[in-house]
Amino acid sequence: MKKVMYAMVILLCFGCANNNSKTIKMEDSRSFEITEEASTSYLSEADAYSILIQQKLQEYLDKKTLLKTNPDFNTETEEYKLISIKNNPNIKRIELISPFEIVSDSIKKVVTKVVLEHQTDTIITFIKTSTIVIDNKTYKTHKIAFKKTEDIGN
Repeated sequence: MKKVMYAMVILLCFGCANNNSKTIKMEDSRSFEITEEASTSYLSEADAYSILIQQKLQEYLDKKTLLKTNPDFNTETEEYKLISIKNNPNIKRIELISPFEIVSDSIKKVVTKVVLEHQTDTIITFIKTSTIVIDNKTYKTHKIAFKKTEDIGN
């Protein structure tokens, strides 16, 4: 009786192992390749800087709004008021008023018009560009600083 049981268990194991309905047929599966499309639209330097300036200004305004509602988040040691903000300011657009003025080999200066929902302001934007080499690859970094137009003489 034991021999019959062992034979049945062995047949059952081999029968289940060779079941064709559970095997995956490679010819039925489809593979999808993701291809990168070459972008044919390039931004000009002024457009790229406008986008970067707008992102940094919106970050500044969001931080100021957060500090109004939650003063515990204040981590700045130097407090400056760039743009007077009211209720939840959102930037509509940024306009570069003057052409880029080269201050030094890595710093550019431009007069920027900031159009918010209910007001318009003019500031000076400084763009510092530096080059970093990581793992034999060269990357450009850009740091943005803002000043009020009244503060330039100081």
